[in-house]
Amino acid sequence: MNNNEPRIKFYSFESQKIDFSKIDFPKGLDLDKPVTVSKDFNNALKTVIQKDIELLSNNLNKIVKEIIKKLAINEIILDEKLTGDLENVDGIINQLEKIISDVIIKKGSIKIGVFSTNKKEKKGKIQGLEECISFLSKCQNDIISIKNEYIKLKDRDNSLSYVGVEENKPDTEEDPLERTISFYMKKQEQN
Repeated sequence: MNNNEPRIKFYSFESQKIDFSKIDFPKGLDLDKPVTVSKDFNNALKTVIQKDIELLSNNLNKIVKEIIKKLAINEIILDEKLTGDLENVDGIINQLEKIISDVIIKKGSIKIGVFSTNKKEKKGKIQGLEECISFLSKCQNDIISIKNEYIKLKDRDNSLSYVGVEENKPDTEEDPLERTISFYMKKQEQN
């Protein structure tokens, strides 16, 4: 770690980096001390992270259901069951790659010749399979995005255990973010 950088991390605002030279830090703030937070604050952050993970899991399940529906419309039967398990998102991506290649092979196997019968029906099947391939590719990109976000959330959740925690003690000056999270945590407990 560079000694000139403070230990407190700030997020960028609308893709603009924060210029530390323009920030007047409070006189009592020592940037070399480790950052400590209360247990309630960490618990509240963990709860928020878990809700985000649940939301990602629900989105993944919706995408998997749409994939299964689209494959059924195009009369494609899966060899293995496709599940929306967030812990096995890499397996889902690999399975989806195999499904896309199978659909491409199925589309290529439909031949339309000069003397072919049911040309209109075959053209309709080819068009349906092309739409299915583009849909599956879009879903694959969405699942990769979900995977990346899931990894970020898990890393944040794991990093919370490494932050210094101080016992709850009455503070004369309370952090506004901590006060807001505590408010919503107490509101959730009442419900």
